[in-house]
Amino acid sequence: MSASARSRLCWWVEEAWNRHVRYRELYRQLDQVRADLKARTTWMDGLTEEELAEMLRGLAECIDAVQAAGGDAPDQREGAV
Repeated sequence: MSASARSRLCWWVEEAWNRHVRYRELYRQLDQVRADLKARTTWMDGLTEEELAEMLRGLAECIDAVQAAGGDAPDQREGAV
């Protein structure tokens, strides 16, 4: 193996290791968020179709109300007091 090929291989291995170390914490955090989300939403598995439909209707009404209220709000620029 030539010196330049060995140097490129060493660089590639070092970069791959650095990427692994850098993203390992992010992947750990992502796994924790997924577990938390699953724990928060497991109760939904027990809902009946009627209960789910009722929730969706309520959510749609809430979204409509927020959009209607947002249309009535005066425009404010960022930083304006």
